[in-house]
Amino acid sequence: MKVKASVKKRCEYCYLVKRRNSKGVTVTYVYCKRNARHKQRQG
Repeated sequence: MKVKASVKKRCEYCYLVKRRNSKGVTVTYVYCKRNARHKQRQG
C-alpha cells in the first residue's frame, strides 16, 4: 500500500473509503477491485 499526501482513483474500478483510526483521525483509503497495486492511504 502506498502512503501519499493526496490519493486519487487510478482507474474506473478504484473506490474511496473513509475510516477513523484509533486516534479518531479520519483516514482516506483507495482500494481497487481489478488491480491490487492501486491501494493507497492518505497520510
